[in-house]
Amino acid sequence: MSDLYIITGSNGAGKSSVGPRYLPEKIVNQGPVFDGDKLFVEKRKELWRTIKSPKECNKLAYEFVVETFDCLKEKALTGHEDFAYEGHFTNEATWNIPRQFLAAGYRIHLIYLGLKDTGLSERRVNYRSQAGGHYVDPQTVADNFYGNLEKLNRHYGLFNSVKIIDSSKARHIVLTIFDKGHPALAISSKDLPRWFRNDLPDITHKIEKEEVGRDLP
Repeated sequence: MSDLYIITGSNGAGKSSVGPRYLPEKIVNQGPVFDGDKLFVEKRKELWRTIKSPKECNKLAYEFVVETFDCLKEKALTGHEDFAYEGHFTNEATWNIPRQFLAAGYRIHLIYLGLKDTGLSERRVNYRSQAGGHYVDPQTVADNFYGNLEKLNRHYGLFNSVKIIDSSKARHIVLTIFDKGHPALAISSKDLPRWFRNDLPDITHKIEKEEVGRDLP
């Protein structure tokens, strides 16, 4: 059976730099994870050499990213190949892609990298931008921060596995690993960070409920 791996989370949480470390070796060995933001920046720089219009460069770069992703996705589905990509899932339409792989018989897995608040997310984006990386405006940072969490809380049961990691500090903490909608591994619910408890209430409740169940004779 083939596997789909998705890396998502807050802007600046380390999806591109750290996320691939949490992938199985077979996925890492097949090549880089599709990173739409990185591809967009590279294509926009290339287009700018001949098209001196920011709006037109953005439009064409975005279309190139969408076309490239669609081609890679269809190639994977047609050949039943393993596939991995990173992105944001802040609206229902973005969830059609994992559902498409699920319907094709794939096992689907989610790796979520979270930060403690939007302030830290903004600061990391600014550091990255100053170093020549992809800039994201504060409103989009906030929309992604809360939108990703809201949708994860609603759709976590869709995945064969979900791994949620706090990357707020240099030492990352794996907070929980869900297997088919149930916590296979989790730190104590009382030690879950505030962002997790506040914005992933259904997942938190699931962890608390499983803890009670394990304590029963």
